[in-house]
Amino acid sequence: MSTFTISTPEILRRIHRLQEFLHETNQSGACIFAAMRTFYLSGFHHLPTERPVVLVVPADGDVAIMVPFLEEENIPVRTPHITNVAVYREYPGKKHPMLHLRDLLVSLHLDDKPLAVDSLNWGGGWGYRGPSLPDVVPQASFTNIANVIDDWRMVKSPEELRLLAMSARLADLAHGCLHEAIQPGLTEIEISMRATTAATVSMANLLGPTWEGSGAKVSFTSGPKTAHNHRSAGGRRVQRGDVILTGSGPVVGGYLVELERMMIVGEPSQQQRKYFDLEVQAQDAALAAIKPGARCGDVERAVNTFLERERLMELARTHIGHGIGIEGHEGPFLDEGDDTLLQPGMVLCVEPCLFLPGVAGFRHSDTVLVTEEGFEFITTYPRDIESLTVHV
Repeated sequence: MSTFTISTPEILRRIHRLQEFLHETNQSGACIFAAMRTFYLSGFHHLPTERPVVLVVPADGDVAIMVPFLEEENIPVRTPHITNVAVYREYPGKKHPMLHLRDLLVSLHLDDKPLAVDSLNWGGGWGYRGPSLPDVVPQASFTNIANVIDDWRMVKSPEELRLLAMSARLADLAHGCLHEAIQPGLTEIEISMRATTAATVSMANLLGPTWEGSGAKVSFTSGPKTAHNHRSAGGRRVQRGDVILTGSGPVVGGYLVELERMMIVGEPSQQQRKYFDLEVQAQDAALAAIKPGARCGDVERAVNTFLERERLMELARTHIGHGIGIEGHEGPFLDEGDDTLLQPGMVLCVEPCLFLPGVAGFRHSDTVLVTEEGFEFITTYPRDIESLTVHV
């Protein structure tokens, strides 16, 4: 097994778990449309476009997959354990892909049986249009199990944790490259590209010649822009006195962490020190509330208690965090509206934030593992203001 992929035995254990669930719920098979659920259950990764990819899991027997012609050659490379492959030429084609799916279900004797699904149609977007499952197999019945699969994904296996640990190591590396690349007078995008290139070259050397992916991208915004969430690096020139909000989450074997930091260019001002310290205290309040048996909502309530005491509620705009793994945001959510019980093996991003309009935003985001005793950090980049000051 490659150190940087999920092993075939683990994939087969996931399939077996789904098949056991199908037997327990008296369903004959499953049709999985969502790309991330398909990846989780089969190991087959693809870019979801207008061309449907559908995983079909009989309650008994081997897994099958329907793919467009352009993906056919990827099956033996990425998922050699899948041998039943239905191929259609193109979308929309003379014969629509959903009709090819009907033929696959007929061949597996599932076209008139109870089926578990995560959707009734392909949701890839990109201009896709087409009939739904009830249109093409009207004799079948359907039960949506999207939440069941997503609940399984919340608790990570040792193999998943190994990939997340490598992602964290690379995110640390990317932040070190960013710290070194920041110079007043350079544009955000130039600094970001320099850091990303340096970190990605190191990532390629570390993971070896079979690695391919999106690289060790490190993004950031600077100055007053940081008071607005989800902005991108652009043409603004970094200045002495800027707050920098960073982000990195290199993908390793399909898994990623989230690491975000607030850096300060030059000697921090008293105001910057104040809000830097308050944000770290807010994050510490969240971390102290993370333990098995606590509810996700308890974590946000703990932070809100701190924010209300410090009269900071009006500066907070988001919930406290979320699950992460295959996707950048997964369940559960550290939000008062989420009563999910925390369990050992869950992986969470913890990122309370303070936004001062017209001034700056302050946020650390760390990825942590829920343990039997409480939590442990997966991301390990320094959080203190001295380490995150860019000396110029």
